[in-house]
Amino acid sequence: MTPGTPLSNLRARITFNGAVLAAAAVLLAALLVRAAARGEAGTGGAARGARGPIALAVSEAPPEPSIWIDVHEPAKIWKAARSNAWIARAMKEPLGAGAGADWAGFLSTRGSELAGAFEGAVADLVAGKLLADPFRVVFFTGEGATGAPAVIAPAPSSAARSAFDVLEGAARNGSYEAPHCPGAKAGGDGARIAVSRWLIAGQALFAAQRGGRIVLARNPAAVVQALCAPPPDVPAAQGVDLSLSFSRDALGREARLGAALLGLGPSPRIAFAVAGDRLEPRGLLGEVSDPDRLAAAPPPERLLRLVPADAGVVLVATLRLPEKLDRESLVQHLERRYRGAYATRPVALVWTPRGDAKLATEVAIAWPERDARFLEEAFSGPNRMERRRACGHEVLASTGELAAAMQEACDARAPSILNGPPAVAAGLGQDTSIAVGVNLGAVLSRLVADAHASEAGGRPAPEIDAARRLLEELPFIGVRGVAKDGALVPGGFRS
Repeated sequence: MTPGTPLSNLRARITFNGAVLAAAAVLLAALLVRAAARGEAGTGGAARGARGPIALAVSEAPPEPSIWIDVHEPAKIWKAARSNAWIARAMKEPLGAGAGADWAGFLSTRGSELAGAFEGAVADLVAGKLLADPFRVVFFTGEGATGAPAVIAPAPSSAARSAFDVLEGAARNGSYEAPHCPGAKAGGDGARIAVSRWLIAGQALFAAQRGGRIVLARNPAAVVQALCAPPPDVPAAQGVDLSLSFSRDALGREARLGAALLGLGPSPRIAFAVAGDRLEPRGLLGEVSDPDRLAAAPPPERLLRLVPADAGVVLVATLRLPEKLDRESLVQHLERRYRGAYATRPVALVWTPRGDAKLATEVAIAWPERDARFLEEAFSGPNRMERRRACGHEVLASTGELAAAMQEACDARAPSILNGPPAVAAGLGQDTSIAVGVNLGAVLSRLVADAHASEAGGRPAPEIDAARRLLEELPFIGVRGVAKDGALVPGGFRS
């Protein structure tokens, strides 16, 4: 794989959305480690810059963590990544070579090439010491957000701090300095923030230590943001090796509205465990700030029959809403003023992520037909929705293609999710307050196809076809939570 080939060009174009971010991030980390083990040794870039630090501007508003991944058991994650047969096979094909091309030289550079600073390769130092303690991968939103994730080691051991010092001495090539934290007044805490630039094999990584934390990122501003505004701590949970958390308030108006309707707390999270060489979903965790918003019941079969077998992302919720639903009763419900009778509504949201921003958003909702009049009013805005009545539900979709696919699944003219892997159908059929499923192989394959079509105008590329076939082997991953005593009781399933 060389720069300029279709897969290497696509890496910068594909965004792995929130629902698949955990698996994608772990896969990426594994790919980088494997790439280091196989890649050619790079040349060191340890020369120190003689000039002073470069001034780094900071925003007036503090950044907000929006999504973050907590790696609670790094040793298990690294071991699973190295021993996973699918990853090993992927690294021998264009998919793995393209994903790890940028960092292969950085990670495979040996300490002997950096003036004998350490034994082994950079990858060994990073996985074995620098990131051997629990760490976090954080994405920020808001003014000044760079889009680049930051890696935070919140409580590094002495071995991790020593590894940091080794790389600081061997690879530092210039520095940046911020006058204060974003959103803080100049001179408010009296501490300027220094960020080092590490350069190895032509790749730059930015790093800093402050307040007992170590932070790494591809962008110096992201380092400053992570030092100044780390996400809230994630409570420890037995049997959880990795978790993916979402900020209810930092992901936009739609996320806040959805969280309010579901009664979720500020930071719901998806939990995973490592079983052998693979990730196993353990379920949806978090506080339930409004216990009266959710009920618990198995989703009805006629609702699940509406979900096409190849759906990318599906969310199923069992809502507790006013018996007679209209604008006024919904407002009273959300403001905790409603005093009338309640009824349960099982609903589903289907989303097809796309890899080209020019393509139409493909999202649909299936809602019990008893609320048809309310839905007509609620979705009467300028954005036209395709409407169907199928399987006892109102279907409102952003595209006619998705609406037709759900109608065909209901009518058994096309397979539904109930015709897919038995473990998926069984998992979705359990008692549920909220369930989220991601058809990981289908989603990632479609993202690659869309991005390639956008960039190459549909020209055939054998390596793209090979990458898609490999990605399509990835499983369907599902998590659910049942609201009980102010929290979500988790459960998980996969194909």
